[in-house]
Amino acid sequence: MLGKEKRISRSCEYNTVYQQGRKTPGRYIIVFVIPNLTDHNRFGFVTSKKVGKAVTRNKARRQLRAIVQTEWDTIKPGYDIVVVVRKNFPGTSFDLIKKDFSIVMRKAGLC
Repeated sequence: MLGKEKRISRSCEYNTVYQQGRKTPGRYIIVFVIPNLTDHNRFGFVTSKKVGKAVTRNKARRQLRAIVQTEWDTIKPGYDIVVVVRKNFPGTSFDLIKKDFSIVMRKAGLC
């Protein structure tokens, strides 16, 4: 689990990342990135009701958190990152999601 200092939790922080951040789309996720003034990254995960019911949305967030924890050392520090799940995410294998995450992070210039 990500510690409190590594999470984006307030809606005004999400809005700032959406409005001022760079958008990088992938096949299964969309990533919004904005530099922050700290020496570590902060992540936020968004799953809308278009993705599915609560069980499906929670599973998607758990999978993304697991990917972030395994890839933490390869991501450049000092960014606020919001990961938005697309509606074709459920039913996709974990390996494809992990691969898409790596591709999107490279496109965003964070790896």
